[in-house]
Amino acid sequence: MKKLMVIVMVLMLSATMVYAGGAKEAEKKEGPVVLTVMAPWAEGEMEGFLPVLRAFEAQNPGIKVEYRTGRPEDTATMLSNQFAIGKTSADIIDTPWSWFIVQQAQAGHIMQMNDVISADEFLPGALNNVSVGDAIYGASSVGGVTIPEYRKSFFTKNNLKDPAECKDWNEFIDLLDAIAAIEGVQAPLGSGGGVGWSFTSIIEAFIITFGGADMHVGLTNGSISWLDPKVKAALMDNLLPLLQQGYFGEPDEYTAVLEAMWSGKHGIYIGDSTDNMSLSPAEDRGVFTLPGQDAVVLWNDFWYVPAYTEHPEEAKKLFKFLATEGQKIQISNGGRIGTYAGIPLEMYPESEREVFEVIKDKIVLPDMDDTIGGKFQSVIWDQMGLLWSDPTEKTLDSILYILQEASEETLKK
Repeated sequence: MKKLMVIVMVLMLSATMVYAGGAKEAEKKEGPVVLTVMAPWAEGEMEGFLPVLRAFEAQNPGIKVEYRTGRPEDTATMLSNQFAIGKTSADIIDTPWSWFIVQQAQAGHIMQMNDVISADEFLPGALNNVSVGDAIYGASSVGGVTIPEYRKSFFTKNNLKDPAECKDWNEFIDLLDAIAAIEGVQAPLGSGGGVGWSFTSIIEAFIITFGGADMHVGLTNGSISWLDPKVKAALMDNLLPLLQQGYFGEPDEYTAVLEAMWSGKHGIYIGDSTDNMSLSPAEDRGVFTLPGQDAVVLWNDFWYVPAYTEHPEEAKKLFKFLATEGQKIQISNGGRIGTYAGIPLEMYPESEREVFEVIKDKIVLPDMDDTIGGKFQSVIWDQMGLLWSDPTEKTLDSILYILQEASEETLKK
């Protein structure tokens, strides 16, 4: 009898342990799903983005979102290694590099999103660079326009001509001379050079202004060679003289150059429409296009979901929110231009609406180095700094040769 009671007690204890374990497992499953979002934004940009995540959590109480900052140049290497072994450190990732998404999608590392979004929800062509045939692997996010900028009060205080009123290049040079004559000005034009893309912003602006939109398109798709005499002339005849004669200041980290422009050490900086997130008051920032410039570069980031996320359905839900309704929240906080077609113009702050007014008649082009990517991107970032340090024809010839080699190697892959 005692033996039977012992057996019964053991069975009851075992059942209790199984139940307790099952209850703990059920409790674990009932907790919120945690998604990790990785994007390159920090400080002011991050603060403008976090309300998007909080809004998503409010609409989806069963999902929590953690934000992690990661520079594209770092995360591309890290994620490539992780993808190779079927792992990922984030569920949703933002990158300005559409080429990386396509490359990884073709290797099977990124989820297809045709059942989540459609191209007609975005500006025309916004998903082209993250699609392979009819398969969509990413969604365009918010972005900005590469554009010359200046401080309105500085120009008013010094009785300077509005740069938008310069009818030709000679008038623009006269304006730069007037800026150079002002006490405290180190150079009329600022040179962002702490990271390579700030040099390419200037290069692309000069290619468009003096070579036209078609030249920019041809260099991006490889149908025009960097060794074409017309390409050399666009830079040799117009950019080099400004470098040689000191119109550009010493290169510095781009935020430092932006601050220098705002404090009156430079008159003009060829920067980005998103720079007003770092400027106060933002309404004092003016933008314009160079005389003869018929197009502008619109860059934007892209969202994608690694195939190795542990929460694919929840990740898809956040992916769609970030690409659509989330853009509205970012836009209302200022500093960005959206690619979601459902954003009304009146939702933009005044400083962004001014950008739209300036570029309304311009051709919109994709960012060259982000579009080509690969070796070309790193090469053009590296090489353009040489032109600032030694602005000679010999240096330019060498750079153009190296760029053409890198372009051919990258585009043939």
